[in-house]
Amino acid sequence: MQNETEFYNYYLPESSINQEPYSVPEKSKLLIASDKTIVPFSKIENFIPPNSLLIFNKSKVQKVRIIDEKSTGGKIEFFVLEILSKYTAKCLIKSTDKKTTGKKYFFSSFNVEIISVYPDFFEVKFSENILNLIENIGKVPLPPYIKDESRKYKYYNNQFSNNGFSVASPTAGLHFTNTTIEKLKKSGHEIVFINLDVNLGTFKPITTKYIEDHKIHSEKYNISEKDFLKILNYKKLNKNILCIGTTSLRAIEAAFINNQLEGETDLFILPNTKLNLANQLITNFHAPKSSLLSIVHNIYGNKWRELYEFALNKKMKFLRSEEHTSELQSRPHISYAVFC
Repeated sequence: MQNETEFYNYYLPESSINQEPYSVPEKSKLLIASDKTIVPFSKIENFIPPNSLLIFNKSKVQKVRIIDEKSTGGKIEFFVLEILSKYTAKCLIKSTDKKTTGKKYFFSSFNVEIISVYPDFFEVKFSENILNLIENIGKVPLPPYIKDESRKYKYYNNQFSNNGFSVASPTAGLHFTNTTIEKLKKSGHEIVFINLDVNLGTFKPITTKYIEDHKIHSEKYNISEKDFLKILNYKKLNKNILCIGTTSLRAIEAAFINNQLEGETDLFILPNTKLNLANQLITNFHAPKSSLLSIVHNIYGNKWRELYEFALNKKMKFLRSEEHTSELQSRPHISYAVFC
């Protein structure tokens, strides 16, 4: 039986969307989904089984928004989705003019030409090294539901982020400071850092009638052989594996299913998809009709709507800075939690 997309719709008032980052992440809230307990995030260790393996996505959000004034007047923004070569990239273009193949834009320090037009992006050629432009004049992208203010940029990368090319943050990790991670290590937990480059598809709502007909976005991932063997060993010994965020879960499942530690994955975790490795998941509250809600449904079952309604009634903040973790009811092999 197919799952209707409307089941993943719910009313999210604007007041419940967290616009402000937490300067002290440990003071955010954590919803334990199994019994609807809300605790300070600083208490998270009380809900992690001893000697667990925690898997974090270390991919760094790059400053992919290149904004400048056109020689003819008016601002234009090139949002770099993927670098194809030193000078070419897949981009979104934000401007009011008509964008066609061969069109050129001239700026004070660089020029751009549209090479090809595709339904969801443009392939463009820059006159300057794209990585240099990103580093020198690029701006950090914020989610579409967050008011764009430069003071927020520094809070949108995980403290442990390293390498990778994400255009959106693996937000579950934003609650974990390096100090918190060191405390967890000293308590006997092991830490693994994998990489999955998050792209804008993570924000794309499902528009098809049934979620199974939705074309899921593709993302690059890589996991070291040493770390993946550690994950497999934990599974073999029936020890607890905790994924920090849906991107970590998606990466390790893709590696397991494809038997490849590096590549691209368009794995869509549906409500009936078998999850092979993790026992626990910590994740944010996700937007209505998000493909990530399918993962929540997979883990928590049909009562996920009840859980979200509970969180809204308790004035928890959604989409960025509150999360949940809980014992799974319909799928007893994995637990679930939420931060807020």
